[in-house]
Amino acid sequence: MLKGTIIENSLQDKTLLQKVKITRTWKDGDWILHDVLVDEKQVPEISKYISDGPWYIHLWQSGEDNFVILFKDKLFHVNKADPSSFANAIAYGKSIGIPQEQLDFPTD
Repeated sequence: MLKGTIIENSLQDKTLLQKVKITRTWKDGDWILHDVLVDEKQVPEISKYISDGPWYIHLWQSGEDNFVILFKDKLFHVNKADPSSFANAIAYGKSIGIPQEQLDFPTD
């Protein structure tokens, strides 16, 4: 299972929340956030739920260096041990209006 946080406000189709396991929900300002567990087989379909605009979801497995960053129309595989692997995802995020400080992709 992959872990991640989904900002509910980022979803054009909130039925995604019925297809993942929510482990925690909280509010941060106007955002409703859900910590989730996702089956790896679900990854290819998740991006279709993301709204147009400056949103992404990143998913990882605890203890692993490889993880995925999903935008509405793009999917990036990155390795946290190799900072250069983030370059294309960061450039794409900036190109759709995501501020640099929100492109930090934290994991546990």
